[in-house]
Amino acid sequence: MLTAVSAYFSARWPPQSRSGLEQQQLRLWGRLQSRFALSPALASYAKKPLAELPVISTAEFRDRFSDCTTQGLDAAVAADAALAAETDGREILPGGLSAGFSTGTGGGTRGLFVASPVERAIYGGRLAGKLFGPLELAGLTRIGVCLRAPNRLYEKRRVRFFGLADGDRDTAIAAWDPQVLIAPPQVLLELADAGRPLPALRRLFYGAETLNAAERRFITTRLGRRPDPIYQATEGFLGAPCEIGTLHLNEDALIVERAPLGGDRFQPIVTDLLRRTQLVVRLKLDDILRPKTCACGSPLMAVHPVEGRVQDIWRWGEQVVFPGDVEAAVATHIAPGHRWIAIGHSGGIAFACEQDADAPRLAGALAAFGRKLSREPYDRGLDFPKRRHVRWRP
Repeated sequence: MLTAVSAYFSARWPPQSRSGLEQQQLRLWGRLQSRFALSPALASYAKKPLAELPVISTAEFRDRFSDCTTQGLDAAVAADAALAAETDGREILPGGLSAGFSTGTGGGTRGLFVASPVERAIYGGRLAGKLFGPLELAGLTRIGVCLRAPNRLYEKRRVRFFGLADGDRDTAIAAWDPQVLIAPPQVLLELADAGRPLPALRRLFYGAETLNAAERRFITTRLGRRPDPIYQATEGFLGAPCEIGTLHLNEDALIVERAPLGGDRFQPIVTDLLRRTQLVVRLKLDDILRPKTCACGSPLMAVHPVEGRVQDIWRWGEQVVFPGDVEAAVATHIAPGHRWIAIGHSGGIAFACEQDADAPRLAGALAAFGRKLSREPYDRGLDFPKRRHVRWRP
């Protein structure tokens, strides 16, 4: 309990200057290095500065799961525990450790994480601190969380889970009438489109998927609350919104370096300064971020919500098109909540949409990129468990 409370106040009131933030990062970095000896991947870097450590990809991080832990956990054993946590909640790892999977990306190896009881308490405290003030938190009795599957990392009293694939999901959410709802955009759009009344709703958050400006406005109008972004990945709790809804990276517990992608876009290279069981050090994520300015005054880096993955950037020779540019071109032509996919490939752009009436509008918007267009049948399976409007087909 004390760990969670301490984490709450630390997250709620981080250093209020950039210099203070950097001093805190240095202190936490020194403590983190003391754990390197327990990790085969980092043991030889125990006394070296951050800049001399190797940058690793998410694929390498997942392939070297055991080497990046300080417990010598085998990936297969941890995966079995993660599966058990999703099905019957059995605890099969020693020392109270819990494991879980990512929500899935529609291909490739699912991310696997492991956390200790202390880390779960820190996570819960920090999440609450970033999202809710003390008086607001005290008044919350119903927090709804919609995930692909539940996991012990998210377990808190006052929290109810709603499975992404549950047939009665939206009806169950409306019946419970949460004060706070955290869900992927596809869920919020379906609730908004159906006009589900949520009279007790005070705060609305989204994550796991992109949400374009038109969709955000639609949800705000229909549900009466602005959906604000949470930046959460298998690799950690990375960002949270300020009071005016701008996403800020959690640099009070992270060091975030930038790998340039062109223009002002970058891939984040993340070092988590608090994790002790599964060390995340100079991990280059696949996400595309863009900095922005924010009037709230926080020294934490402000960014636009994640616009997509680097694997989904369209590239034809010197022509480079980012997923956010495609979203911006299409968003004003397709009604929020209507399902569509645009896939760049070497020969042009393939597109698919669930409603035939959207096809000419989608084609017209995509014609702006000057590539040959072709229509394909829409497959809902491509949008589950994560919706991705924009893709690249190798």
